[in-house]
Amino acid sequence: MKGFQENWQTKVGARLVGRGRISGKLYDLGEYPGAVCAAGDSGEYVKGELYEVRDAELATRILDQFEEYFPRQPQKSLFVRIIAPVTLEDGRRQNAWVYVYNQPVDETTLIPSGDYRDSFARRER
Repeated sequence: MKGFQENWQTKVGARLVGRGRISGKLYDLGEYPGAVCAAGDSGEYVKGELYEVRDAELATRILDQFEEYFPRQPQKSLFVRIIAPVTLEDGRRQNAWVYVYNQPVDETTLIPSGDYRDSFARRER
């Protein structure tokens, strides 16, 4: 998201499309958050940002490395890249690549709002 690890956005010419959400839960994993998707509309959401990139191959190569996703060994990956429906703030829906956490989660680290920016700001106070 804007304000967190923006270096990749410059490298791939990413353009912010808008803020959106996916169906799922968000967990505070210490140094970073981890989303776990839910099938269908679970009523719980993870909030984030949707970007359009000029060079998808370069973007996925950079982000796969950053997210520790190994396409040939997904079972060894920290995160995996999936396609998920994103609902934008204006109500439009669009499928997009999403990195979801690929390890067991501790429910005590759940971010109930699904908004890491809000959770991070509260933690920094």
